[in-house]
Amino acid sequence: MNLDYSILISPSALKLNLCSVRSPTLREIDSLPNKFSTYNMYLSMLLLDIDSYYKNLEELGDNYFAGYPESEKQLILKIRDEYEQMPEQDKVHIQALDILSFDSQIIEQLNQALSFFLCETLSFSQENHAFMVYEKETDTPIGAITPQLLPEIESIILQLNAVSKDAMDTSNAKNKAAAKIIEKLNKRKKGNEKKAKSDPKLELPNIISAVAAYHNSINILNIWDLTVYQVYDLFARMQQNTIFDVLKMSVAAWGNKDNKVDFTQWFNCIKQ
Repeated sequence: MNLDYSILISPSALKLNLCSVRSPTLREIDSLPNKFSTYNMYLSMLLLDIDSYYKNLEELGDNYFAGYPESEKQLILKIRDEYEQMPEQDKVHIQALDILSFDSQIIEQLNQALSFFLCETLSFSQENHAFMVYEKETDTPIGAITPQLLPEIESIILQLNAVSKDAMDTSNAKNKAAAKIIEKLNKRKKGNEKKAKSDPKLELPNIISAVAAYHNSINILNIWDLTVYQVYDLFARMQQNTIFDVLKMSVAAWGNKDNKVDFTQWFNCIKQ
């Protein structure tokens, strides 16, 4: 589900059939323990897939299971072995929550992440193998976020926070050959992502500081009432308009091929 631009820039919660997803403001993020570090951890939990989960488990080895009961450790390893022995065409039908639900600490962190972005109260049920959804101050669940539904909820949350989850879904492949091609493309993409280094200039705290310093009316005192998406959108719009201003001055001073400036460029669409 790709969200409309009007929904993305709205400060209001997005009402779905089961729950409502809110766009957190910077002030709400600032109120979290460890502030942006906690917020980034929440986003990481929503991006967690089976491959990255098992890779992390493999890299940490026994250190991963510090604080886990031995029985839970053995169950997690047993599930991993069973998953790795499955044919590739069967793996595409396994959802991340099918695997993660056996890891109590991951489920707790995922519950915290979802609870931050949803208006309702959540509680994971091993019996139902799903996150049960409750309205505030009620004990009766109004629905459940199942393994099949969770990716859609995660996608909506990530979009509202200007985060892209680009990996293609092999479950939509028309046949086994197509599924294998998509699988290879996803692996190649993940390899490229490892090589890429994050740019500190594009980290959210730096963008907040830059927008507050450069904008005509948004400042370091009132920027905290904007949502994350609104900040990124404003930042992109300011970049576009800066380029437009430079272009105008360049054409005015030296001209160009047509000696014309597209004066509608300042309100070009920034979301394709």
